Amino acid sequence: MQIHKGIKYTIFAEGNSVRKSDGVTEVTMPYYPERDASALAGEIDELTAWRILHDVAEQAQGSDTPVEPEHIMIDGAGFILNPFSRSLDAKFTAPEGYEAVWALGASVFYIFLGCHVFQGLGGKGETPTAPIPTLRRELPELSGLIAACLAYDPKRRPSLQRIVEVADYNLVRCGRNVMEFPPKKRNYETGISSDDLDYGWPEEMD
Repeated sequence: MQIHKGIKYTIFAEGNSVRKSDGVTEVTMPYYPERDASALAGEIDELTAWRILHDVAEQAQGSDTPVEPEHIMIDGAGFILNPFSRSLDAKFTAPEGYEAVWALGASVFYIFLGCHVFQGLGGKGETPTAPIPTLRRELPELSGLIAACLAYDPKRRPSLQRIVEVADYNLVRCGRNVMEFPPKKRNYETGISSDDLDYGWPEEMD
């Protein structure tokens, strides 16, 4: 149980409720046993990246919760933006200050690759002429959207609603590809070779 600025937070497995007593607002929050999305860093596939983009962009519209991996809770097959999180991490803050679209792009970049954009400096490490790192060249749709989210000029970034629409389309596309072309199982009979290491290691960022 935590008390902060007149609000007492209690973790509770069955959902949210709010009660006021003795001048303190008591809020019971749902418990997410799978933790937050930072636990997935470097381990997700394209389909999961689109699911994060869709769910978080949809919930971030009108939300006061800053978007960053530790505020994105894993909820079964989906993701929940924790409404009680308020902290700001500079690694997910745009050049002009906090902005949800830039933060979402930086968050998915980190969750997908396991490393931070702009050497972990966030928007402070970005300039008008700085090249935006490529997520994965073999995933042009996903890489293009993340690059657009990380644009230095806020006017060049997509809206949260546009992200929802693009993610929705690609969720259908990726789901269809998974059904038609299931991933092949890899069998290492003679140990891991240098080629095997190249198979799973992300290419060097631009």
